[in-house]
Amino acid sequence: FMDIYLVANCRFFLCSSSGLMGLANTFRVPLAYVDVVPLEYTPPGARDLFIPKKLWLREEGRFLTFREILSSGAGRFLRSDQFQALGVELVENTPEEVCALAVEMEERLRGTWQSGEEDEKLQGRYWALFNPTHVCYGSPARIGTEFLRQNRNLLD
Repeated sequence: FMDIYLVANCRFFLCSSSGLMGLANTFRVPLAYVDVVPLEYTPPGARDLFIPKKLWLREEGRFLTFREILSSGAGRFLRSDQFQALGVELVENTPEEVCALAVEMEERLRGTWQSGEEDEKLQGRYWALFNPTHVCYGSPARIGTEFLRQNRNLLD
């Protein structure tokens, strides 16, 4: 019972993909969702924030860009063997990335978050990668601002 009570009454829910995430959605608790994979399945709410796992292309020694993830089909992969077949290693979010997302969520909910013009351009560049056939096209959720600032190269 306490698990349900805490999820239903928290200010926001910091999570990865788990059953409790669905419970937070049921109670309309904003999500700060980390380690999102697959990329095309983002949280649904207008107050939700997320940061994806990065995909390391072993053979080339670099991260796949978001565009490459989407065009390769990896944005929909649900099983680890699919990533392995593509030669990709999933890289979990760092503690600093998770902390930055939690701080942004708290400030947004308090109404003290300051988003700059460049930040909005980065959001726009990210969401422009999705066409109407993608599952998350038109999602009102936002990718973490600091994550985008630190990973601009993934938007190329």
